[in-house]
Amino acid sequence: MSEWVRALAPAKVNVWLEVLGRRADGFHELDTVMVALELCDEVRARRTATGAVDLRVTGPAASADVPTDERNLAVRAAWVALELAREAGVCDARAGLELVLDKHVPSQSGLGGASSDAAAALLAGAKALGLEPSALGAAARERLAALGSDCAFFLEAATGAARCTGRGERVEPLTALEPAWHVALVVPAVVSPTAAVYRALEPADFGNRPPPDLASRALPLHQPFNRLEAAALRAVPELAAWRTLLDDATPGAFCLSGSGSSFFALASDPDDARRLLDAVLLAAGERGLATRGTWALRTRASAAALAPASS
Repeated sequence: MSEWVRALAPAKVNVWLEVLGRRADGFHELDTVMVALELCDEVRARRTATGAVDLRVTGPAASADVPTDERNLAVRAAWVALELAREAGVCDARAGLELVLDKHVPSQSGLGGASSDAAAALLAGAKALGLEPSALGAAARERLAALGSDCAFFLEAATGAARCTGRGERVEPLTALEPAWHVALVVPAVVSPTAAVYRALEPADFGNRPPPDLASRALPLHQPFNRLEAAALRAVPELAAWRTLLDDATPGAFCLSGSGSSFFALASDPDDARRLLDAVLLAAGERGLATRGTWALRTRASAAALAPASS
């Protein structure tokens, strides 16, 4: 077997998410701005001679709803890497991949963990098989985007920030956020299934608000916006208690990320982020609401990327 190849798979938040309407193919037309966060999963891959993809999941966010078979996007992305490597002639049908996914991003939380894991698995798997990331062209992008709408962001947003349209697969990278933005992140002990949230959308939910110009780095930043939030509150009633708590403890600060269940606030500095989190945790304790984690983070100036080998 080959040496391990590592890749980092960051979380993301949607600082802007508009739903324009339902498409003929059943998906929804989106206009969203996403930024990557310092909170990352890690994917390790190495070449085997099994002709198969094997995945082991570890880490503090390795919950029971994170599968280890082909329901996991990382496994399916590893198969894409094998297909590309075989087409390039760098391996044959006997080659396989062993993956270890170290989970730190909670599942079903609107942070893009599964899609980011897929992009990282493609990069690490291809490298382990002898394909350099620079050799992954349009075919790799298209096959990865077919696995999930957010996958393209994590593969293509080299700056860690991008505007995504279509169903989310059309990626326009934005200038890196320098200096990094500070983010207060709260993940309730609630899962929010993406498909259920989109099913809960009603025609009255659709809009056409243009995203803000993020070229200005001045704080306070534009207030985040998420057209999906009303549908998420209908689809996952447990989120309503959190919406009330956040409005009471930190009025106007927190916004839902993606289809939920995570809420985030943009902060002026690390102390401001921690202050927001302290207020939320105090109120949650008083109301008996639990979290899967809270973080004071910065944005990350890259999406999924290869990382140096472990020592």
